[in-house]
Amino acid sequence: MNQFIRHIALTILFAAPFWIGGCNKENDFHEVGRQPVTLTRPEIDTVILLDYEQPDSLFTFAWSSRRHFIDYKLRFGLDEHFTTSCERNPGVGTSWRMTTMQLDSLLSSMNVAIGATVPLYWTVEVVDPEVGWCDEIRRLTVTRCDLPTNPILLRHPANEAEIGLDRKTPDAEIRFEWECASAIPDCTLRLGLDAGLADDATTTVDCTAKSSHLFTMQELDDWLAGQGVEPNAEAAVYWQVTGTGDLNNPIESSAVRTATLRRMTKAPVPLTLAEPAPDAELLLDADRADETVRFAWQCDTTGVDYTLRLYDAEFDRSATLETGEATGYEISQADLDLLLEQTFGMVASQKKRFAWSVTPSDPDRAEAADGENGRPLVIRRFEAVTAADPILLAEGPEDGAAYVLDYDRQEETLAAASWSCNARGVTYALEYSLSEEMSEARTRPLTTEKSAALTHALLDEMLTELDGAYLTRTIYWRVTSTISIKTIPSETRRLTLTGMLRPFTDLRDPEAPERYAVVRIGDDIWMAENLRALSYSDGTAFTTVDAINGRAVVKTFANDLIGDPRIRGVYYSWPTALRTYEQATAAEDTRMQGVCPDGWHVSTKQEWQAVQAAADYGASRIKSAGYWSGNTGTDELGLNIVPAGQFWHGNVAAPDSADERASFWTTTSTDSTTAWMFEVFGWSNEIVPWNFNARPWCEGDGTASKLVNVRCVRDRD
Repeated sequence: MNQFIRHIALTILFAAPFWIGGCNKENDFHEVGRQPVTLTRPEIDTVILLDYEQPDSLFTFAWSSRRHFIDYKLRFGLDEHFTTSCERNPGVGTSWRMTTMQLDSLLSSMNVAIGATVPLYWTVEVVDPEVGWCDEIRRLTVTRCDLPTNPILLRHPANEAEIGLDRKTPDAEIRFEWECASAIPDCTLRLGLDAGLADDATTTVDCTAKSSHLFTMQELDDWLAGQGVEPNAEAAVYWQVTGTGDLNNPIESSAVRTATLRRMTKAPVPLTLAEPAPDAELLLDADRADETVRFAWQCDTTGVDYTLRLYDAEFDRSATLETGEATGYEISQADLDLLLEQTFGMVASQKKRFAWSVTPSDPDRAEAADGENGRPLVIRRFEAVTAADPILLAEGPEDGAAYVLDYDRQEETLAAASWSCNARGVTYALEYSLSEEMSEARTRPLTTEKSAALTHALLDEMLTELDGAYLTRTIYWRVTSTISIKTIPSETRRLTLTGMLRPFTDLRDPEAPERYAVVRIGDDIWMAENLRALSYSDGTAFTTVDAINGRAVVKTFANDLIGDPRIRGVYYSWPTALRTYEQATAAEDTRMQGVCPDGWHVSTKQEWQAVQAAADYGASRIKSAGYWSGNTGTDELGLNIVPAGQFWHGNVAAPDSADERASFWTTTSTDSTTAWMFEVFGWSNEIVPWNFNARPWCEGDGTASKLVNVRCVRDRD
């Protein structure tokens, strides 16, 4: 009995775990036979927004079955019938993961557009239907990545480039170049003379996957010829690069860029010398001084200027004469004799061998002949006379006389000069120099009359030719003749001239010359107007060292008070005004031409201090009589200061205190970022020096240095 009970107990003990563990729980063993497949993730109607900036985000598609090791196919479609579909093969796995870009690529394979939102259906198929099945289809809403369009960017030639085709180098290559962040399998380069690049007037070049194309100059010239462009003519050529991508690689065609192409010239027309003949002899005769010597040549073209050159190979000296478009040049024997004396140092009766040649201004249109050294020619100066006739002054300014020349009395005669001379058939001349020895003298022909009226205008012109315009200079003068061998110059006399205060004309822009009033203050000659120059005197563009973030280095301004911007002039940054601002120091008398014309400089601190003293330290004597409100001016000194204000920042549209203040740069710096300027105020009667922001620098908001006006002062030396 005990053994039976012990047996029953052991049976219950060993069976207990199975009873306890299996209570209310399904059988954990996977079943065999045909089993259903259930979709688990993602949920029905899940919304998925694909973002190309998060390419590694994962999306999991999962399912389950009570049977192991079933081989599956994962199917996707754009409708529940899977009319447009694609498959993935997870094998015996029960999930499939895709990154953002993989899922985007799947949609692309079904021709879903970039950025489009579509319903996406998915299900699982059991490869062997004997082992399982899936009846469920789930619907998702998916938005494709809004991929950026990759534009084609043109690199070379630069926009509005000017390209001259040279007939001398027809095989030289012109490169057209572009780039794109994505690969382009079918680049097409399009060229045309029409900005719209119409198909019927456009040349296309298939460049496949290349990012550049080379044309020879001959190819481009032939193409322009085919478009009806004449030789040597210019044409605006428009070009563009196009290409196509695909749903995953959107490509945007380039912008249309323009370049100016100048066609090759025709072969130059030969220029041949006509007269004098080779090895001709020109025997100059003082008795026929007014007769002319003619140089002539032939060239069958138009629009070409010529330069006649007379060359002395022995001493390597030459004289050039501009003839314009004329194919001939005449010079009197007297003038030629004077040229031989002054330029080539020949003495009376001397005979010398020269070469003469003619050079065309455009070698592509005309080509000089007669060899590189020109045509040989022998010339003899006027023969020496046994006794030259002296020129004797009878009347004229006394030796040491001084005159102040007046712009308002230009045609008035200051003094009359007259002389006597027995020489016949000569033309007289005034000879003048800054040297008592008459070195580097200038000559002004007069007439055969033995007198001359010395007007304000004539004397100012003489002074200007000796670089003494506006200044006070002692010049030496005498009367001579254009046939020096027949006359002896008169005595030399001194004449002290103070140049007239005539308006100064700045010719740096020949198409639009600027004319400025001038005034003398003490020993200085000032422009009586604010400078209006828009380039340096040599034509160079303004310094852009302080053009931070594209801000302007010069500005103009007009408003209701002063409607003409020319009155206020141009506002300049300090580096632009001085041009070589790095050379500025704390010295108060440094002369720097900067934006001023040749012969002038930006006003110095010392010169402004002289203005202060001349104005008794009051601004009214230099303020214009108009425009100022409150403390108006009388402008007794003629400096004509007008209110203009100052641009504190390079990025503002109007200056501060435009109607109440005038500011002017000097050439004196104070430290690494500041320089001296002088200011005149409308609310006071002061001329005040300040040291203000000047050098290129950044204020906290990234603006450049301030812009104010410039006054120019004439160089004394």
